[in-house]
Amino acid sequence: MAGKVSNKIKRETKTLGQAIGAVVTKLRLEKKWSQVDLAIRSGYTSGWVSKLERGNVSPKLELIVSLADTFDLKLSQFFARVERAQRKK
Repeated sequence: MAGKVSNKIKRETKTLGQAIGAVVTKLRLEKKWSQVDLAIRSGYTSGWVSKLERGNVSPKLELIVSLADTFDLKLSQFFARVERAQRKK
């Protein structure tokens, strides 16, 4: 879909929002999607996806459910990844 995707992005995981963003970034890169690709698939804007990935917004549960669905994960699997990311801080 969109342009080349770099897999060398490193995200902070100090806060819950940052850990969620780091997980979304990692999942997106595993699928070789750009932020625009994820925005199209999830129904959110690429600007909002960027803010989410940097931990600059606190996502509502409905968004997290939507993202888990977009990545074909159960909600528990998504939160398990977030928990692991936060432990690495």
